[in-house]
This record gives sequence, structure tokens and C-alpha cells, in this order.
Amino acid sequence: MAEITYFVVVPFQETESGLVAEQGIQCPSERSAIAQARGAVSKGAVGAIAFRRSGDPNIGEYGEAVLICKEGDLPDSVMDMLAA
Repeated sequence: MAEITYFVVVPFQETESGLVAEQGIQCPSERSAIAQARGAVSKGAVGAIAFRRSGDPNIGEYGEAVLICKEGDLPDSVMDMLAA
């Protein structure tokens, strides 16, 4: 099967215990993911990232996430949080 690219947005909220990632939102395109990230911040998220990741879902192999957009007040290490 051909490789598939997924576009995902993850909004973040600040809580008493620190920065918390919300549920990821799958988007149909890179453009849509960027718009969703900006929209999340305008609706109250402290920040949001949009990234893409390609792979073959039939065999469960995926490449690394590639950041395409970072909105709001997020540390540079936010991508490390997603890898954990």
C-alpha cells in the first residue's frame, strides 16, 4: 500500500499541574491543520501545534512528526512532549 500522510492539530491548555495536550484533531490537509491550530488559540487554548506524519498504516510504520505550525505561547520542547 502507498504511504499516507496524516495532518494533526494538538491544542494545549495550562492547568495547575502544567501544560497539558488535548485530544489530537485529524485534518484533511496541511492548510486545514494550520487553520485549526490558529482557531484553537483564538477559542482559548494557550497554544496549538499542527504537524504531519507519513507512514503505512497496514504495517504500522510511520516516520517522525514534522512540525508545520506552532501557535500561541508554547515552549520549543513541545514536540518532545508528543514523542513521550
